[in-house]
Amino acid sequence: MERVVLLDLDGTLIDSWPGALHALTDGFRGVGLDLPDEAVLRSFIGPPIHDSVRRAGVPDELRAALVAGYQRALDERGTLMAQAFDGVRDALVDLRAAGARLVVATAKPHASAVPVLAHLDLAPLVDAVFGAPDDESETKGQIIGRALASLPEGARVVMVGDRVHDVEGAREHGVDCVGVLWGFGDRAELETAGAHAVVDSPDALVAAVLGYLDAA
Repeated sequence: MERVVLLDLDGTLIDSWPGALHALTDGFRGVGLDLPDEAVLRSFIGPPIHDSVRRAGVPDELRAALVAGYQRALDERGTLMAQAFDGVRDALVDLRAAGARLVVATAKPHASAVPVLAHLDLAPLVDAVFGAPDDESETKGQIIGRALASLPEGARVVMVGDRVHDVEGAREHGVDCVGVLWGFGDRAELETAGAHAVVDSPDALVAAVLGYLDAA
């Protein structure tokens, strides 16, 4: 039986906050709006940008221009401001050495996800990347569904992510999720959403994931 780990990107493999803040600043200021406080801005990491600006109360008539400014700033500079979280590279190496297939399933547009993985030299450690379309019109569940459709029948699969959307998107397809605490969610969010386990270090992640996959 093939063992597969689906991996969220922002907040799980990479710290995208500096670039996201840069891009959000451009987006909000470009339409003449003040920046929300940091807690609201950090909540933008993970969900599709269109959902986040709606939840933040951006007026309907300004949303398209704000998103366009955000995406332009992200493409020009913001994406490559990301850094891999400490210990993540070693965790990926360990999971691959244990025979797991590693597949990125991210709400970040595919056109942005692929370059940042290459820039951080993580691309050689993953087997496939499934990202959102450029307009971020898919839910996390839909992206996970496309990733699952690419796998051999009968594969043993677990999702890894830092936000409620990762847990709920995986559950739509009967897949359990291991939550991580070094990203943009917290323990309460992940446990309330129904994460199979919540871990606070990449070493603990490897143990939890392999324990889950080996339990089949």
